[in-house]
Amino acid sequence: VCLQIAGGAALAVGVWLFADSSSFADLIGKLDQTDILNKTDADVIRIISYILILAGALTFLISFLGYCGAMFESRCLLCVYGVLILLVLILECVVVGLAFGLKGNAEQGTRNFLKSTIKYYASNIDKTETITVAWDGIMTQLHCCGVDDYLDFRESMNWTSTEKIVPEACCMKENNVLKDPSCPISPTSSNSYYKQGCYEAIIRTIEENAAIVIGVAAGLAFIEILVVILALHLACCYWRPQHACIDVSSKHAW
Repeated sequence: VCLQIAGGAALAVGVWLFADSSSFADLIGKLDQTDILNKTDADVIRIISYILILAGALTFLISFLGYCGAMFESRCLLCVYGVLILLVLILECVVVGLAFGLKGNAEQGTRNFLKSTIKYYASNIDKTETITVAWDGIMTQLHCCGVDDYLDFRESMNWTSTEKIVPEACCMKENNVLKDPSCPISPTSSNSYYKQGCYEAIIRTIEENAAIVIGVAAGLAFIEILVVILALHLACCYWRPQHACIDVSSKHAW
């Protein structure tokens, strides 16, 4: 039931974003006082809505199969439900295995991706909104600047056309106000993070939260294994009523 609710919620949000992203952005803005969705490119919002719709629909349908299988004592639905959950579990294991096996390639790929996106960073927030907003968010949250350092912004043609050395997101702030108003033009170690690269900050953040990620993944895997076992167990019980752990005729457990 919880998965059905989560899947239905994701599906509803996805449809809402696809149908009327502006009203959803207004609601988010009222909740956290940010207009990030209004600054995000329409194509990116559309992709996010597609992902939410697909993930929500699949989650809802799979959980609905399990619910109906248990409610109507359908061996077929329970078997399909168990197999689908098992496939999801196998896919997750494959992804984790690839992540560990290709760790070096993944790290280099991450650095290359960051390098490629920063080329489109713009000094004006109205230009290339998605990349600019994303980079500003990363630099503000992780207290970093550029991929390796502030020199990476020299790769952006839109940025090099300005007199600023670093974006405001690289500068230290107090109460969301620049600690030193001259920081963008004259960054130093005391008023900015201009020599602290975001690549290392991202890797450090991932390593610091690795235990939480592993714990959540292990818990999720355990629940999925338990669900598969229960689904197939119920299917076997309904398949052979005379040997079942549930008395189908009386609807009471032995």
